[in-house]
Amino acid sequence: MTTNNPPQASTLLTQTGVSDALLAQALETVSEGSLITDAERNTIYCNSAFTDITGYRADEILGTNCKFLQGPDTSLDEVQRIRDALSEGGVFQGTILNYRKDGSPFWNHLTITALRDADGRVSNFVSVQRDVSEIMEERERLSYEASHDALTGLPNRAGTRRLVRQALQHATERGEAVAIGTFDIDNFKQINDAHGHPGGDEILIEFARRVSGALRRGDHVTRAGGDEFALILSDLDPARVPQQLAEVMRRIRSALAPPIVLESGAEVLVTSSMGVALFPDDGINIRSLYVAADRALYRVKERRGSEDWWELATPRPEGTPQAGGEFDADRPHSEDLPYPVEGELIMFMQPIVDLQTGEVTQFEALARIRRPDGSIMLPEQFIAHYTQQQLRELFWIGLHQSLHWVARWQKQGRDLNVSLNVPPELFVGGDSVQLVVDALQLAGVDSRHLSLELLESREVDLLASDAAVNELVRLGVKLHLDDISSGYSTLKRVAELPFDVIKIDRHIFDSVRTRALQVITVLAAITKLGEDFGYGVTVEGIETQERLEVSVALGAHFGQGFLFARAMPPEEVDSWIDQFQMPGKVGEITTALGALAYHWKCTRTGEVLHPPRHECPLTAYFEGLDPEMVALHDGLHRSGKRATGAVALITSWLLGEVSRRD
Repeated sequence: MTTNNPPQASTLLTQTGVSDALLAQALETVSEGSLITDAERNTIYCNSAFTDITGYRADEILGTNCKFLQGPDTSLDEVQRIRDALSEGGVFQGTILNYRKDGSPFWNHLTITALRDADGRVSNFVSVQRDVSEIMEERERLSYEASHDALTGLPNRAGTRRLVRQALQHATERGEAVAIGTFDIDNFKQINDAHGHPGGDEILIEFARRVSGALRRGDHVTRAGGDEFALILSDLDPARVPQQLAEVMRRIRSALAPPIVLESGAEVLVTSSMGVALFPDDGINIRSLYVAADRALYRVKERRGSEDWWELATPRPEGTPQAGGEFDADRPHSEDLPYPVEGELIMFMQPIVDLQTGEVTQFEALARIRRPDGSIMLPEQFIAHYTQQQLRELFWIGLHQSLHWVARWQKQGRDLNVSLNVPPELFVGGDSVQLVVDALQLAGVDSRHLSLELLESREVDLLASDAAVNELVRLGVKLHLDDISSGYSTLKRVAELPFDVIKIDRHIFDSVRTRALQVITVLAAITKLGEDFGYGVTVEGIETQERLEVSVALGAHFGQGFLFARAMPPEEVDSWIDQFQMPGKVGEITTALGALAYHWKCTRTGEVLHPPRHECPLTAYFEGLDPEMVALHDGLHRSGKRATGAVALITSWLLGEVSRRD
């Protein structure tokens, strides 16, 4: 609200030479509504646009106070702002809900300015009004879509967090309890497979409708995604929670009892399993309540076939806040980040591709922060703000998220694995091994689907860390050594732990234009090291076709990088897998760097390792490029042994081609 005193109207008119008649004619032509009142705010003029917007005739408006435009949903706070501005003789600008003559509401972007006479007293008020209903409706639509599931119309994850926060805050103020339930449709994958995705969508829509209809006023059901739903029961009497819960659950069970009839005519009987956590007994923030409810849900699922389709969470372990704790709006909520950075932790997924087959069965989970404005922060932008303890907390949140997605993909028939970066210090002391085991059990994911990418550190007791890591490996968790070409990784370290995969750091390619042979030699050495130890080898930073060809030529098993895909939100993984195709043809050479790597590998021993000329990928590469290289290459195949001069000439020519590609 602005209250600067405007200039006197008479001064403006005199200075500009505008006559009253010309001013009136001009006001009639503008598209915005215009109104002039006297000092007592009685209308003395309105233009045609004002009558068009409001539906009132001029004779119905003149002599009246325009407060007749206010209605039942007009903001009283905004009305008071208008009164305060006019009383001060200043300027008001804002958007307010007004009503037309026929009773229909419209959003009015309103500017009111006080005019003063020669003595400085307010003589009139002039208002300009614009109908911005379409803009406001579009904002509301976008806001709704951001917080609601498109299929069922239920609140989505973002909407769920808002509703739970409101419920917990309200319960704290009134000394009440809140129940948070997590539930899904039993055997939904089989149902979806049997009736197809359209039939599955019909079931999800009807399931959501029936559960919503069984709730009390003020309660909510939300959809997290797939067949995963959440229940928010507010205003529970702490002394009567068991009875109130039992009644709601009875109504839900009754609503789901009749079969769902699909458009195809098929009838589907649907059942559900649910875990329920209570605030404040089982947790005092969204995250702790969801973890407790999920644990109860998986206990229910372990008793498949039982009539007990829902279960309350067990009491919290000793040492955690007990009943009577207060809700803290500043504590971490669900995926909301703890501590210094405001936003939501999201584990983006980047595929790891089998370089021989093009298959994708592994994704690396990479931490991102989605800020309230929708922007995404990378680890290098936020890690420095966190202490070691806070980073540990982030890791556990990220682990739970990642395993949740593995479980969800399995329900959809995709057998995918996930890997996470973890510093060794995470496993020094405490109960880290048990926490990993608990996370796997909570998600219902077998340990073979989880890989931990071990980072290096000088600031940790590696013996203590390695003991915990070895215990996880014994339990079936896979171990990757990350960034072997940087940091403090050594041959001794490779031999100390039972790694499944070693990963070659993407920065190995940084000097490939100026030191191509050295880069190829290091890559080949690490790849051979992995082969000798029986480890798989993943090359990171495959951002171009030439890097892919180098990795394949040198025998790397897996690749990761922007050439295949950037890290993506986990909900996009399904569609990405369906459309992914391996760039180029496996084994084909189309770049100078790829040709150099292949040539280097084939000529490093005393005997020429090229396949027959017609099978050699360099044959097709050299054709049409340089007749001399074609002849030299043909000579290598004809000689049947290493020809040092030809090898050196081809190497030199290819090095020149690589440098020219810079």
